Amino acid sequence: MSLCENLRTLRAKSRITLLEQSEIAGVSMNSVYRWEHNLSVPRSVNLKRIADYYGVTLSWLMSDNSPASLVSEEEQSLLDMYRELSARNRFKVLGYVERMCDEGFERYQQAV
Repeated sequence: MSLCENLRTLRAKSRITLLEQSEIAGVSMNSVYRWEHNLSVPRSVNLKRIADYYGVTLSWLMSDNSPASLVSEEEQSLLDMYRELSARNRFKVLGYVERMCDEGFERYQQAV
């Protein structure tokens, strides 16, 4: 994956809009669009903001990566812990996470 694909994939994975991404990077939506379509390259300060936000390194962001490497260390740690749980406890964790997501979605709808 190239820089433009990495940027697009990270944003899509996080369900962030072009507008939200532009605010994170401190640029216009048009700039983010141009980066994601390989029409221009972000300045290093913008790349650093993006890398920090997503918890990836600049070298990862700039290199050809496989989709599997999109999992952050924190996400991998959670996945490893989840895999160690019994089937019953996995079910409990999934229920808890679903409730948390539903509550967050409800709050988002109320705010809009």
